[in-house]
Amino acid sequence: MTVSILGSGVFLAYKIYQRYQLTTRVRSFISSLENRTPEELAERAAELKDRPKVAQHVLPELRRGLANARSDEQLSAMIEISKAFISHKSIERALFELRRDRREHIAGEAIAALAELEPPEYAAEVLGKSLQGAESGEVSQSVIDEACAGLLRQGAPGLAEMQRRLGDLSVDRRVWIVGYVQAVGGPYRKAWLEMLSADTEPRVADAARMALAPAEAQGDSAADPVARAGSMEH
Repeated sequence: MTVSILGSGVFLAYKIYQRYQLTTRVRSFISSLENRTPEELAERAAELKDRPKVAQHVLPELRRGLANARSDEQLSAMIEISKAFISHKSIERALFELRRDRREHIAGEAIAALAELEPPEYAAEVLGKSLQGAESGEVSQSVIDEACAGLLRQGAPGLAEMQRRLGDLSVDRRVWIVGYVQAVGGPYRKAWLEMLSADTEPRVADAARMALAPAEAQGDSAADPVARAGSMEH
């Protein structure tokens, strides 16, 4: 019996030592992220996704790092590698909290990461929520930039979410969106501009109509994938 108890004690000590070693390696990995190139970060993220047992030990440290990184460079690297684990609610929450970070580039990077959520309907919902407080200055301009850009990339769900959120944005920002949509284009360009052309603020509506006019003169609706899809339904 004494031998059995002793054996159990040795095994327990060994397991504790193993956990200590793993924790030490994970913390070393997290600390080294700021020295990695974007390509190396992508490789490390892919490796972790292929090794879920290791990843489960990395995630708690990553969450802590997102809240308590020692430098901007380390935090940026953590945000980048967090994209591989964006489906984990704890990581999503940690990134969402960063939208109010006083460092504009950090807040913007966090919202850009959240734009990779799936499915697009959910990504659009989260991006829309990040715009709350935009009019009062509670979130930075970089957050608004990335949220608007992300919504445009989400297709139909992004368009629907932006229709609900336009009131959260200043007139100047809505005019900016017209120019951004015009410059970036994409299959939902015309639908966004039509939405903005119905704005109650003349500056916004006029800018959107001007952006639409050249394309309409060239028969843009025939080439627009969204318009074409709608016409095929009739």
